[in-house]
Amino acid sequence: MYLEGILPKMSKLYLGRILDSFLKNVHMETEEEMREVILRNIEEFKNEERIINNLDFTKETRDVALLNEMILMSLMEQEGYISTENGLYQMVEELEIGILDQSRDDDFMNKAIPSEAKRIFSSVLTEAWKKDDYLNEHEINILNVLRKELHLSKRDQYLLECQIGRFPQKHNKLHTTQQVGKSLINLQSRGLILRFREDTSYYVIPAEIERTLRYEMGVELRDEVYKTLLQDLSVDQLKKILDEMDIGVSGRKGDLVKRIITHNILPSTSLNIFGTSELTDILRELEGAKISGSKEDKVQNIIEYYEKLSTPTLSDPTDQRSRLFDFFEELAARDYKTLRINKIIDKDVESENDFEKATRYTFEKKLGLTLADMKGTRHADGKVLFNQREVVLWDNKSTEEPYTFPEKDFNQFLRYIRSDEMRVTLFLVIVQDYTKEAVAQAQKLKAFSEEDTDVALIKAADLKYTAEEWQSFSDKTNPVFDLQVFNLTGELTRNQLISRMQWAL
Repeated sequence: MYLEGILPKMSKLYLGRILDSFLKNVHMETEEEMREVILRNIEEFKNEERIINNLDFTKETRDVALLNEMILMSLMEQEGYISTENGLYQMVEELEIGILDQSRDDDFMNKAIPSEAKRIFSSVLTEAWKKDDYLNEHEINILNVLRKELHLSKRDQYLLECQIGRFPQKHNKLHTTQQVGKSLINLQSRGLILRFREDTSYYVIPAEIERTLRYEMGVELRDEVYKTLLQDLSVDQLKKILDEMDIGVSGRKGDLVKRIITHNILPSTSLNIFGTSELTDILRELEGAKISGSKEDKVQNIIEYYEKLSTPTLSDPTDQRSRLFDFFEELAARDYKTLRINKIIDKDVESENDFEKATRYTFEKKLGLTLADMKGTRHADGKVLFNQREVVLWDNKSTEEPYTFPEKDFNQFLRYIRSDEMRVTLFLVIVQDYTKEAVAQAQKLKAFSEEDTDVALIKAADLKYTAEEWQSFSDKTNPVFDLQVFNLTGELTRNQLISRMQWAL
């Protein structure tokens, strides 16, 4: 979610925290003033230097610093970098328990951390913790330098701290909800996460800063997305990664993928094992990916390809269908890969039904219209009242290629029009794209309808644009959508929609 969509849902207390995180000595009387000031200074909010500085937790107490990282790591694993408050508390607890469980697995620990690096770092770590129950800033800095020199991750440090009884707290005690709550306030005051409330409380990393924050924290891809990257590699390539890390290579492809994820092998580490030519071959299989550059560039190009493929923009976290609306165009085009990566679908056959759900959400929530009931099972995908005597019907047709409006669909739509108990003034066909032949078929269907029914073709991208922008075309305080915007025969292009919204709304 972007700031523009989050701020209207935030109360004065939480707006004040984000405002204070990057604009000092600014006093605003009203929530609206605070929102306007934040948006006017958005460049300062997403400034990389500000984010990096605010990710330095070394001056915080051990518990706040550690929980800050646990909270951010948990949010970065979520689609849209958002979670309910209760969900976030649970994820932090599960993350701490998961690290503890791994630390107790001798086989895992022997393979996860090189023995010499483990010996050196554990010795220094034990000595640092000996004197009291916290690490001072100087000790933290020394440990950070040593950890990087030994090519260990922060998670490796946590695993080793578990073995000396110092993670999450002394005697491996889990953090309480009160401690987590304290860190949540700290992260808000740093402008790294935002809190808002609708049906329940939510925490979110704003889209404007998520990329910088993720890279600074060493989180290259969400596990779900990383799994997709690994699934796209061959079995031999997966075995090569595991063999290089001295981890077992037995089992099926799914086992190999799971092993790489479980051992926390970063995407960049996995890809760096391959030579430049092999990385080039991988990039050639990724449509639209940049192929040129050094080996380091190619590794980054692969990671960025999957990152872009999987970065959702959550429009409404309180309605599950909003996730479908966010991927409206991909559902229309049957872009199965993107839909699977983002967990919109598990199976390809689900896309058609989800396309219909997304369209109903569009008419009901985005356009503010009341959906009409339809009897039986042989009917159009949706229906709304146009006036007291007339209705508008629509049908979804998802296709990988531009829609051609075949005769079977022509006959199906004609039956829908003629069988409705009220006059159908407009029949809307929603597709990802359409051919010239489809436009001719729409005109033909109008003639055959015998009721002078307009038949319009509209691209999913243009319907989504209309749903998101229509209110800006009205000068009314409480605008109401007018279905005249869609009421014509042929193709409803973006320019036509803009023109019709200008006079209809």
